[in-house]
Amino acid sequence: MLRVLLLLLLTAPLCAQMPDYPVDDDRSRGIPEKPAPELQFIGYMFNRFSTTNIAPTNELLRGQIIGRLFGANTTTTLPRTAIYGETRFVPLFVYRPAILDGSAVFRGLFKVDMTWGDANYGVGNNTGGAISGGTVNIQTLMANVELRPSKDWNVIVGLQRIFDNVRDPNVNTLWTNQTSGNRLMYWGTQGVGVSSYMQLSAVTKARLAYYQLYENLIQVDDDVVLWMADAETQVNPLWELGGSAWYVRDRGAGSGGVSVLGQGFNSSLVNYNGGARLQLDNPKYTADVFWFGANTAWNREFVNGRWWASALAMANLGSIDTVGLDGTASKRVDMFGVTGQASLYYKTGQTLNDRIGVEALYTTGDKDGAADGKYSGVITGNTWGSPVGIYSSHRAFLLFPDAQVINRYYSAVHDISNLGLGTRALFVNYFNDLIPNKLGMKLGAAAAFSNEKPELGGDFIGYEANAEFKYSYGVFLQFGLHMAYMVPGDFYDSPFVRNTEHRPYDPWVVFASIAWLMF
Repeated sequence: MLRVLLLLLLTAPLCAQMPDYPVDDDRSRGIPEKPAPELQFIGYMFNRFSTTNIAPTNELLRGQIIGRLFGANTTTTLPRTAIYGETRFVPLFVYRPAILDGSAVFRGLFKVDMTWGDANYGVGNNTGGAISGGTVNIQTLMANVELRPSKDWNVIVGLQRIFDNVRDPNVNTLWTNQTSGNRLMYWGTQGVGVSSYMQLSAVTKARLAYYQLYENLIQVDDDVVLWMADAETQVNPLWELGGSAWYVRDRGAGSGGVSVLGQGFNSSLVNYNGGARLQLDNPKYTADVFWFGANTAWNREFVNGRWWASALAMANLGSIDTVGLDGTASKRVDMFGVTGQASLYYKTGQTLNDRIGVEALYTTGDKDGAADGKYSGVITGNTWGSPVGIYSSHRAFLLFPDAQVINRYYSAVHDISNLGLGTRALFVNYFNDLIPNKLGMKLGAAAAFSNEKPELGGDFIGYEANAEFKYSYGVFLQFGLHMAYMVPGDFYDSPFVRNTEHRPYDPWVVFASIAWLMF
């Protein structure tokens, strides 16, 4: 049964994230010298060549792997070295018919991922690269229409990005989404729905959105939907202040989801992602989850001065009711969890890459999950999809998620809830352009603790040291060398948070990368 489960998981449509992605940003460039062509192509090509001591222990999981390191995806550290290459190609097609004068735009985004030598003459996500090729593995990430009744607001309909930010992800980069709003730690994926991004005034913007996460039986109220409302204003030229209110109405009771893992609070998916799996005595449930938060930034991206500070606070609350055979519901779980995050940067030189940064994260936890009818930990979008919460602004590689991945996307704390136990973490990074805008380096360190100890384990998750060097060969063409070493702590003394008999070896990774953003 386990082999069948893992085989189905291998072919599931999981979607690892990009270190960057094509962005249609013509509107940010002012008035062009000549009209843009009706059909535009913007592409992203990323190659990664890795050596590491991390690998899955199940032979069926040779291709794509997502989730918590040392968790249900069977990834662990081995006394041998894995060497492999990967390729990602992401084309974005933008169609602006001149006859509509910019009032309607179509965008289609697709993705091809492969591990070198993995497979040929087949069909499947994230496979290919073997001799003779012949693999059909294209994935649809976006297919939507943007309607623009006026220059101050739009309406986007169809398959689109779901980000936890007030800014339109069609025209804002991954860097912007990682360092503003809610940092993609709750929502950073794609989905179908309707959204509207509005410029309410010269200093205030807003977003309203509805997304259909799961549609099961169309004639039954058994769906999962997400509503989002966000706003942000500039209190003065340097100070930004924003707020968010989101709501998930979950009537799916785990129906649908990623492969046989299902989705929702009682599913294997959330455990696979490193979130809080709330073991309910009845798999049939209804849930209502709300998030309310505020975020702020001072002198973001060093607009005027050498200090850049930001912070956010988010509370999730709601309830889960179990449903009996007669259709009656009874209260099962009350939820209330809190997240806090803050960062401080100091610009040491002339470029944006000359800086020192400190970032801190805190999430509440609950040692017994929902056993006592209350859950005081954090809930993210990783409860319903994989991966969805992709917190990566910290720039760690192993301890927390790194966005510079293709088919293998795992980390020790893969969801900010840390299995529902909560976490407190500190990240320090030093960036320096050795040759301005040409050759840059980064030195980093990170450490994390669990706010609740797992049974038979301690609270120290581990620490990491990392470094990277990036060389800009040409415009948007970059070569990189990246490395990281992590030391696991006594958190892994607990057999309930590891997939090995003993505490795992120290994980490490070294990889080279080639990234090309094509216009």
